[in-house]
Amino acid sequence: MRRSLGRYELTHELGRGGMGVVWAARDHDQGGHEVALKLLAPQGYGSELTTLERRFLREARLTGRLSHPGIPAVLDHGSHDGELYLVMELVDGRALDAVLKDEGPMAIDRAAGIAQAVADVLAYAHGQGIVHRDLKPSNLMITDAGQVKVLDFGVAAALEPRPGETRLTASNAALGTVVYMAPEQAVGKTVPASDLYSLGCVLYELLAGTPPFTEGGPFMLYHRHATEPVPPLTRRRPDVPDGLDRLVGALLEKLPEDRPASASEVRALLDPWVPAPVGQAATAHPRLAEIAALRRAGRPAPALAAYEELLVSADLAGADVLAARVGIALCAGALGRTREALDELRSVLAEQRSLLGPSNPAVLDTRYEIAVLLVRSGERHPAHELLRRLADDEERAFTEDDPRRGRSRALLTRLNRMT
Repeated sequence: MRRSLGRYELTHELGRGGMGVVWAARDHDQGGHEVALKLLAPQGYGSELTTLERRFLREARLTGRLSHPGIPAVLDHGSHDGELYLVMELVDGRALDAVLKDEGPMAIDRAAGIAQAVADVLAYAHGQGIVHRDLKPSNLMITDAGQVKVLDFGVAAALEPRPGETRLTASNAALGTVVYMAPEQAVGKTVPASDLYSLGCVLYELLAGTPPFTEGGPFMLYHRHATEPVPPLTRRRPDVPDGLDRLVGALLEKLPEDRPASASEVRALLDPWVPAPVGQAATAHPRLAEIAALRRAGRPAPALAAYEELLVSADLAGADVLAARVGIALCAGALGRTREALDELRSVLAEQRSLLGPSNPAVLDTRYEIAVLLVRSGERHPAHELLRRLADDEERAFTEDDPRRGRSRALLTRLNRMT
């Protein structure tokens, strides 16, 4: 059994698959810090091998720029004695396939919440020009705090060749796991909507306990995804709400253009089945939730207009006025007006603290959004100080199953790596 790879001491194997072997390791250049190391053995010779290595390293550098709480950070990459490796943040938790094996189909709200968290990650990655290509339960981790992490971003992209290039692995099959693969991906035409199809397969499995198609070898499964109607979800899970059933069906459309337009849209469409985080009171005015969904769907300009109209035309009071002002600030930030957004959020924060108290979830949410804008604007020192204090406050205020509990700590970790 191997024990080291350069500066990394390999301690035990975490898993293996078609793309390589994942080890738990210690980084001796970082005081023995524990990491996950994915090891890949490329198939090729001479200049062909050099091309493969360059492509792998190119994709690793691209993926290393991703910074999202739902994506484990890429810490290092390279080659050693003819083997390629990726070093990533080690995630404590359980893979979703293991959870499904032990627990079976999930409650509606839990399944929708996991799918929404994945859609949020995809919305960010697609915005950076990166398609996952291999979304499946074994690549989704549920942390001990209940957060969803999407693993292996960029690995499939590195392994999938461009026209005329050689595959990095020995298999000539299309990259991705066939059970969750979009029809167009099977013929080498991967697009962002391919990830949405895979997400549809995962959500179907979370609700029904099994993916839409499971029987047959790889080529039969390709054919079934491309030509067969999806088995009705409600036949396998009768209590699935009609709207959620329609959304799963839309994700599993055969043609990418017939699926939802973006991961941001999917994230917003899942809102009705995802409960508000623990401790967060429902807003009194229903339009606030509708406009927030529009903003989260990646449409800040119409959301901004709707918030402003609501402030003028509706009889809002107290916390609802402040919620609308926060929404306006977030829309401004999304439209590139960072300084305006920061000024408004700071103004609202003072009023929220007075009205709601310093530990109210809405107050903590506003503080977090201020930190995000500070990071985005390059003001790392004030962002660091805010996140350091906020992380402790969130751990006191939120229960362990609330996804907001670890968000500031995760962003602080990424900020520390950037400095």
